[in-house]
Amino acid sequence: MGWNGGIRVTHEASLAATVGSFAQNVVYRSAKDHVCPICGGAKGAGYAVCVSCSTHQHSPYKAQLADMVRIFAYAPMECSSDASNQMTRYMYRYKEEDRVGSELARAAVTEILVTELVLRWGCIKEVSGGVAPTAWSTIPSTTNSPRAGIEHPLHRIVRQVLPRVPEVKLRAVGAKSRSLSPDLFQMECECAPDTLRHVLLIDDTWTTGGNVQSAAVSLKRAGAQRVTVFCVARVVNYAFCASIGEGVADGFRSLSFRGGQWCPWHCMVEP
Repeated sequence: MGWNGGIRVTHEASLAATVGSFAQNVVYRSAKDHVCPICGGAKGAGYAVCVSCSTHQHSPYKAQLADMVRIFAYAPMECSSDASNQMTRYMYRYKEEDRVGSELARAAVTEILVTELVLRWGCIKEVSGGVAPTAWSTIPSTTNSPRAGIEHPLHRIVRQVLPRVPEVKLRAVGAKSRSLSPDLFQMECECAPDTLRHVLLIDDTWTTGGNVQSAAVSLKRAGAQRVTVFCVARVVNYAFCASIGEGVADGFRSLSFRGGQWCPWHCMVEP
């Protein structure tokens, strides 16, 4: 994972050129106390975390949840059926082979993963107690998905981005659910303890976090000592934001992309 400064600057510039005009970096704290410190989503002032993360933390599986969650950018929606934002459209289109703009969307997802995982590998190690990831895993398509049994587009990208890092492969044994379902995923085969020391669990979008945390619980049950989640985008619904407090939606709308000055592993607070 040794990348020199010139390569890093080149990739950061490429990422800025690709998504810099519309991506908004995820934050985990705000002056008005409306950001969930776990997932970067909207929460009511005075509450410790958002509704979804609170549900996960009050489940019997609290001790087996991901140790850390970090997300690259927001995928905003005016309402649940809206996909007018470019980042939100990219998260739909990168999965489609024959859709207009799909190739550009896949290139953006690839650039995000290279920049924030490969080039910031040392940052992941630093915020994880000095333990670099020893393996990676992605979320497979669930049994009720049209892609069930087929390689997920994100998996294809990650195995190209992290070719020298061992994979811990998961398989879905149930249908997709937005709630925490600890039996939804299983490891395909046993892995050595050293491989499971620190698993980097990668997904494309976080809405409620149910699928990702279900996978984290599965990995912990199978022996993973540490699970770090990285998602490309965090869905944020402005209509929901408006319902929990005045100015909350506007606060999320005002966030910006700060390129190479922003490390998703270290930077947490919106000024």
